[in-house]
Parts: sequence; C-alpha cells; structure tokens
Amino acid sequence: MVDIVKLAEAVASEIGEAGTAEVMFAPELDLKGLREMRIIVVPLGLEMKTIARKSSEDTFIIQVGVLKKCTEDEVVDLINTVVSIGKDFLDKKLEGATCLDVKYNPLYSAEHLRERRQFTGVVELHFKAVSGR
Repeated sequence: MVDIVKLAEAVASEIGEAGTAEVMFAPELDLKGLREMRIIVVPLGLEMKTIARKSSEDTFIIQVGVLKKCTEDEVVDLINTVVSIGKDFLDKKLEGATCLDVKYNPLYSAEHLRERRQFTGVVELHFKAVSGR
C-alpha cells in the first residue's frame, strides 16, 4: 500500500524543483511582512474501495496551498502558478500512485485578498493506486 505521508513528501519534492514546498500537518501561518511565496503540502485524506476479493482501489488526497502577500496586480500570475502546479501533476506517477484528478478549491480566496492582501490558492490532487489486502 502507498504511504500517504511519503506521497505528500514526493509531491513537495516535485514542486520543490520550481520553488520551495514543505509538508505540514497542521498549517497555521502568519504571513506578515512575507514577500516570498509559500507552498504548503498537506496529506488530507484516504479513501479505500473494494474492487475484488483481495484488492482495493485507494484514493489519496493531497492538498497544495499557495500563499503569498500580494497586490491585486500579482493575482493573475499567482492564479497561473496554481493552475500550472495542478496540470504538472495530472497523470504523474509518484510512490506507486497516479494522479488522475485535479481540483482547484478555491482557485483563490477573494476574502483573503480583500481582508489580508494575501493570495491563497489550493490545488487538490487525487492519486489512485490498487493494493492487495
């Protein structure tokens, strides 16, 4: 069976080639004064479904958060970064699981932008693997 924490670490490592990404289990960030983009990877969930007597289809859900203090002028580039991260993982195989579904939820938070002048975008990656029991 695929280890969801190792999968999250592999996701962070893949993103790390383009920027800094880290795995966190209970992210709580204060971005005051931070001008650099933060990318946070969270192992969010696991779903298991029986597909045969001795095997199951496992879905691993990894969330990638993109955070940055910004102005409204920077939002388009940050949205493109979030979309690019998702596209880069679609059909990618890591740690024995393949990313078959990418969701942007939210693509960005207008509330965070208004209230905190902070860009917050979330990519939800769904990896699938078949495992024996």
